[in-house]
Amino acid sequence: MKKTLLAASITAALSQQIALAENSMLITATRTPSNIDTLGSTVSLITAKDIDRKQYVSLDEVLMSVPGLNVVQSGGKGAQTSVFLRGTNSEHVLVLIDGVEMNDPSTPSGAFDFSNFLVEGIESIEVVRGSQSVLYGSDAIGGVIQIRTKKGQGDLDFRVKAGVGTQSTHRESAVLSGEKNNFNYSVAIGRLDTDGESIAAKKKLAPGSITEDDNYENIVFSTRLGWKGFDSLEADFTARYIETEADIDGGFDSSGNNTAEDVDATNDSEQLYLGFELKGLYADGVWQPILTASRSDIDRKNKDERQNLLGNLVDTNYEGQKTKFALQNNLFLFENQIITIGFEHESEEVNSKGFSDFGGFIINQLTNADRDTKSTYIQDQIEVNDQLFITVGARYDDTDDFGSELTYRTTASYNATENTRLHAAYGTGFKAPSLFQLFGFTPNNFGSAYSGNPNLDAETSDSWEIGIDQLFFASDIKTSITYFETKVEDLITTQYIGFNSTSVNRDNADMSGVESAIHFKALSNLDIDINHTYTRTKDEDNKELLRRPKHKANIEFNYEPAEHININTNVLYTGQRVDVDGIGQRVDVGGYSVVNVAATYKLSNNVKLFARLDNLTDKYYEPAYGFQALGRAGFIGVELIN
Repeated sequence: MKKTLLAASITAALSQQIALAENSMLITATRTPSNIDTLGSTVSLITAKDIDRKQYVSLDEVLMSVPGLNVVQSGGKGAQTSVFLRGTNSEHVLVLIDGVEMNDPSTPSGAFDFSNFLVEGIESIEVVRGSQSVLYGSDAIGGVIQIRTKKGQGDLDFRVKAGVGTQSTHRESAVLSGEKNNFNYSVAIGRLDTDGESIAAKKKLAPGSITEDDNYENIVFSTRLGWKGFDSLEADFTARYIETEADIDGGFDSSGNNTAEDVDATNDSEQLYLGFELKGLYADGVWQPILTASRSDIDRKNKDERQNLLGNLVDTNYEGQKTKFALQNNLFLFENQIITIGFEHESEEVNSKGFSDFGGFIINQLTNADRDTKSTYIQDQIEVNDQLFITVGARYDDTDDFGSELTYRTTASYNATENTRLHAAYGTGFKAPSLFQLFGFTPNNFGSAYSGNPNLDAETSDSWEIGIDQLFFASDIKTSITYFETKVEDLITTQYIGFNSTSVNRDNADMSGVESAIHFKALSNLDIDINHTYTRTKDEDNKELLRRPKHKANIEFNYEPAEHININTNVLYTGQRVDVDGIGQRVDVGGYSVVNVAATYKLSNNVKLFARLDNLTDKYYEPAYGFQALGRAGFIGVELIN
């Protein structure tokens, strides 16, 4: 009888956690549904409602206001976009969509390009800061960004959006979702097309340059299908396909200061992400196995036709694939405790071909490599009492090319009072050398080459954080402040030996800073959010790391003058930082502030109008040295709801 009551209690608690997860999506930090007030890790959650009221179009826009995170876009839509989390490198951020890894194994560092991800069909985005290697292995030194797509619920819901804007921009999307008997479904399609502007900085254009717009087109298809058969068995399938075409420019001229226009340089891509999950609940609710399989397939093509004898001629193709099988076991053996044991097997492949001809200097792409990684991890989540929550975990990764890594992590969350919560975390992490860094080969027609280094070690890290969350005036004011430190060793860099080059473990870096945020309910219909991040970085020569501003701040006003009207104003400040020019010389880049305004007007239950004005003051700025951001741009549209 006691065993039956215990199993029923565990099952009820688990169901409550799952229901919470469907509302808040706080899963990434522990791999199980968790209340944010029990997490030692620092987490930001962006919901579909947040995305809608700000009229976000792409993932990089969503992330720009997140504390501790800096987005760097080399121009307008479709231009290379990197994210630096707590001062770590862009390849130190793991990006997932419904559990499927999106980091691109075909890039030199294995980083994810944030430029081509539209928000169609997205339910929420969760950003977990700090090393997460214990649960996610390589690539998670800085943190994890998890994107979750919409799950069908209730009756048929059908939404169609269409809009137009400056630079001949138009966007169309449709989302269909619902559930029937034991099945749930969600399908989203979208398209963004814009003439854009030149991404080459107009204040640095080479003499005699003729400016031209850099067009961009993005098509996305996404689906999520679910089935719940027996009381203890569920299946979930997700797929997302992205196809893009982007015009780019030629970078810098020989001076290193002047940017060059290139009227026919393009960067096209096709991306496919597939995921399958089978979840059960057995042994009287004590054992929850989760079996997953995933596949990512990325194909990038760069082309540039030669316009004169000294011009560029480029025809390269990069293909990267990841396949993963995993078994996660959640064990509810003891009251107020969840033990998670996982096993993973991941295969990566990269293939590059083609050539780049820079006025007679020809570089060939001849990389073809693969590797397998086997991993085991264990985590124990302990609810000591209704105030103190602790997690401890460890992981072992074994690869068939560079060796093995052991990582560990512990966190604590303590609700000191009803209005005060303390949290802390300490963990180690690692970033595996990319396949290109290990086995890449790019010879040139002058007899020299870049050759990968199969003797590379992994980049490793130690990081810790401590913070406090405080409520005031019956929760009308919510504040948080977190101090963090990260040390990364054996950073991989390129070393030249004569005219040849390779990759070596040579550099170390230290990052530290403070993230602070306040949410203030000024009026019943006015919310104000302010956050600020101070980040201090230095390499082993005591120099600042590139593209990491010391100060970054965001102020947001969300005002509802009436039930059917919402106005959102956002001011984003990015402080001074260090970058490099076209010949690799360090340069100081000034700070900038950008104002964006979005509004929605609900005509009826079935019709909603929306409008957005980006860069309200038409501020000229360069997120990356030599590449200008878009000037003032407007967009209006309508959404039809069944």
